[in-house]
Amino acid sequence: MTVATAALVFFVTIFALISSPARNSKVLRPWATDAGIIHSGAKPTSSKAAWKDPPKRNMHILLPATQSNVNFCKTLLSMTILGYPNPTILAWGDDDESGGLLGGGSHFAKITRVLEYINNEERRKDPAFEDELVFMLDSFDIWFQLPVHQLLDRYDTLLEQENARVKHRLGKAYEKEGIRSQIVFGAGKRCAPNILHSVACYPTPESPLPMDLRGAATDTVLGYSPWSNYRTRYLNSGYIIGPVRELRPLLERAAEKLAACANQGDLPIDNGYGSHECFRGSDQSIFIEIFGEQEFHRETMRRHHRNKMDDWLDAIVANRPASKPPATHIQGAPINDMLNPEFDHELRSAQWVPDKPWEFGIALDYWSTLGHQTSNAAHDYRYLRHDQPIEEQIGNKGWFDCPGKGSDLADLPEGKIPILAGQEPSSWKALPLYTEICLGVVPVMIHHNSVNKGHREKEWDQVWWHGRARELLEWRRTQGAPQLVKGIPAENGPVLKWEELCPADIEPELFRDGNQD
Repeated sequence: MTVATAALVFFVTIFALISSPARNSKVLRPWATDAGIIHSGAKPTSSKAAWKDPPKRNMHILLPATQSNVNFCKTLLSMTILGYPNPTILAWGDDDESGGLLGGGSHFAKITRVLEYINNEERRKDPAFEDELVFMLDSFDIWFQLPVHQLLDRYDTLLEQENARVKHRLGKAYEKEGIRSQIVFGAGKRCAPNILHSVACYPTPESPLPMDLRGAATDTVLGYSPWSNYRTRYLNSGYIIGPVRELRPLLERAAEKLAACANQGDLPIDNGYGSHECFRGSDQSIFIEIFGEQEFHRETMRRHHRNKMDDWLDAIVANRPASKPPATHIQGAPINDMLNPEFDHELRSAQWVPDKPWEFGIALDYWSTLGHQTSNAAHDYRYLRHDQPIEEQIGNKGWFDCPGKGSDLADLPEGKIPILAGQEPSSWKALPLYTEICLGVVPVMIHHNSVNKGHREKEWDQVWWHGRARELLEWRRTQGAPQLVKGIPAENGPVLKWEELCPADIEPELFRDGNQD
C-alpha cells in the first residue's frame, strides 16, 4: 500500500467517525432517553415529590371561540384543574358569516386574531414580550391530561431533538443559513386538505418514527382507513406553540395567503394544481402550504452548500450530514427527488435564494408527546393504568393494530395528587391516562380531530378526573385560579365569568357526577 493510499484510507476512516451519527444519538429517539434519564440530564422526580404547579414562565394561551358550548367548557375544565395559566379568548362574538368560507370564516381567527394579539401596542412596549411563548389551540376538541410543566419541558426537548435531526439533515447549511426550529405544530398521518401534487405535500420530509412501527403495513393504505397505518408526518394546526418574535413573521405570511384566498377566491398556483377556492379559507391548508414551502427550500439550501467532495464522500460513508435524503413516497407514489418528483406536480424553482424567505422554524410533534391526533388513529390509543399489566388493558388486537405498549411515565411526579391525598388512585401511574400505545407515549393533550366528534361524549367518562372534576375545580378556586376567581378575558371584549361560559344547564354533561347544586 502506497503512502498516498494509506493516507486516503486513514482520512476516510477518521472522517466517517466524526461525521456519522452515533447509534445512541438522541436524533433518532423520542423525548425520553434510556434508563429513565430525562432529556436535561436530571433524574426523574423522586417518589416524595408532589404534584406542583410550574415555575413561572410567561405563556399566552389563546382560544379562538366566537361563543361557548359544553365542548369549549371541557377544554377549559381540563386546563383549569391542571393549573394552566388563564387563557385569553379570541374572536368572541365575531360574526362568522363570510359567505362560502369554511366555518363562515371562523378559521380566520387562528391567523388574524392571533396576529392582532401579538401586535398589540401595549404588549409590544414590554421588551420581554417578544421572547414569551404563545400557545394557540383548537378550543372545542382538546383535553389536557398532564400538568403545564410537562407541556413546557416536552416543548423544549422536542425542539432540542428536532434541531439535532435538522442539523444532520442539512449539514453545513444548518449553521451557514442560521436554521433553528422554534415553532411546534401538531403532526398527523394525512396531508390534508391540500392535494398531494402540491408543494404543501410532496416535499414533506420522511417521518422520524420507526419504519416498522406497524409492521409490514407501515405507510401503506392497508388498514382501517387509507391513512391509519401511516406514520405521523404532516402538519396539523390544532395547536401551535412558539415565541412571539418567531410567530409574527409566520402569521404575517399566513395572513397574506388568507387575504389572497378571501379576495381572489383562489391562490395563484402554477400548472393548475391549485385548490378549489383555496379550501374555503382553511387555516390548516395555509399553514401546511407554508410548511411545504419551508421544507422545499431547506432542501435547496442543503444542495447549495455542498460541493463535489461531499458527493464523493457520500459514496463511501453512509448517512453523512447533509447527504442525499433517501427516497420516499406519498401514498404509494415514489419520490426520488423531493424537489422534482416523477409524477405531475406543482412546479417551484429549485434555485437557492439568500436570506431564507421561506424559512419559519416550524417543527412537528411527530412523537405525539405534546398532543395526539385522533384522526385516523381510533385504534392507536387506550386509557391505561400504568401500574397494572398493560396487555390485559389493551385487549384483543385486530389485523391492522400496532403491537401496543405502555409508558414508564419517567417525566411525571410520583407523589400524591393533592386533592386525592388519602384516596386511591392517588399517583399518576394509577390513573387512567390516554396512551398512544404504538409508541408508548402519554401525551399532554388529547386532540379529538377525528371526523367522528362523538368521541368527545363517548370518552368523557374515561378520563382520569371523571367523578372528581367538580371537587378538583373547587380546589382550584380555593387556590385562587384566575379563571374561577377573576374570569377569563376576551381580547377587545369583556371578562367572562366561569358561570357565564359554563352555566348550570351544561353541568350534567360537564361533571357527570349527579350533583346539581
